Amino acid sequence: MTLLIRFILISIIVYLVIRSFNRYFEEMNSGREQEQKRQDSTKSKGVSKEIGEYTDYEEVD
Repeated sequence: MTLLIRFILISIIVYLVIRSFNRYFEEMNSGREQEQKRQDSTKSKGVSKEIGEYTDYEEVD
């Protein structure tokens, strides 16, 4: 009986550790993908040279 309880507890611990590592690595991969998407979108949002220079004016009181 004690052997069964030990086996169940160890199995639960191993499952939780593996699940936490799995989630950690998935989060790292999704973070990299989001960063690449941001870099790609900033590259494509540039102003063409035909339009001219863009000036951002600030409102002064």
